Amino acid sequence: MNNRKHKAYILSVVIIILIAALMTACKTDDITARAENEEKLLKAMTEYPGNGLYDPAENVIGLDAPEPTEEELAESEQKAAEEKEAWQKAVGDCFADGMFDTFYKEWFRTGYLGVAQANGLETVVTSFGIEDDAKQSSDNIEHALITVNATDEDGATKSFDMDWQIIFDKDDTDLIQKVELTDDGGFWEAYTDSVEIEAGLTAVEDETTGTRTIETDHFSLTLSNSDTWGYELDEYGRITIYSNKARDAGFGGRVMSVEVWNDPEKEPYDGAIPYKSIGTIDGKLLIVTYASDVQYDFNDEAAADEYIAIRNETEAIQEGGTSGPLILK
Repeated sequence: MNNRKHKAYILSVVIIILIAALMTACKTDDITARAENEEKLLKAMTEYPGNGLYDPAENVIGLDAPEPTEEELAESEQKAAEEKEAWQKAVGDCFADGMFDTFYKEWFRTGYLGVAQANGLETVVTSFGIEDDAKQSSDNIEHALITVNATDEDGATKSFDMDWQIIFDKDDTDLIQKVELTDDGGFWEAYTDSVEIEAGLTAVEDETTGTRTIETDHFSLTLSNSDTWGYELDEYGRITIYSNKARDAGFGGRVMSVEVWNDPEKEPYDGAIPYKSIGTIDGKLLIVTYASDVQYDFNDEAAADEYIAIRNETEAIQEGGTSGPLILK
């Protein structure tokens, strides 16, 4: 793999945490004090002062991006090293061997602060507690419950009750082995301004023609031979069309999906998978994506014929969504 491809799709998120110097290491010889370590860690994760200390800066290097200079790469690497050193000074001693790097790479470590920064929020932890021991599944697992107040630039405040699962090393229950955000209390939903692609979702079948029409508040999609295909709102928030035979045989069967692309400045999936742009909904791009890998048993002639027939029909969807099987409302 050449150097350019090796650098493709790298997302470098740099957060300068000046406040880290004010925090002390978490390691303690008193096992009863580990809740203090959890509180210290979660405050570092969720308290955003809104004064520039945590502003995440993204630097995306893609296939079509200009080749970064050696100076730019060196600067990026230096900032990343400084950030990691700051976090290690703040919370590194809380973790079992090797576990800090796992925590450091988790999406929620920067995602939460990124949402706060993008929305001009100031966040603060107003309460901290450990869930009743009777509810714990193990003596090395705790659920830390915190309440976070988020105040926007207009002074409006919202409160979120969050649940973070903390897993400790079984051999040294003073050391954190894993941190997981299990319930954000609605924080992302409140501030990410997502489009509900499934709003108004219904399906109507025409027994005379054998077609099925999927209707939402945003688009309509009509395909023939309704007994050969199904649809679902999948785990990624997409409305997916699949071949029944292929799905029943355990081959996935996904033909296409209708989904929202939230980044208007970036080509969907960097052009790595087939897609068509349908239009915009509340400033978000609606796209149709097609399966880029084998989703059916090509040794099963009937299953292959069914899948290909559905695929051919969906590929008649046109850019812009003004005619064809899928029409934007």
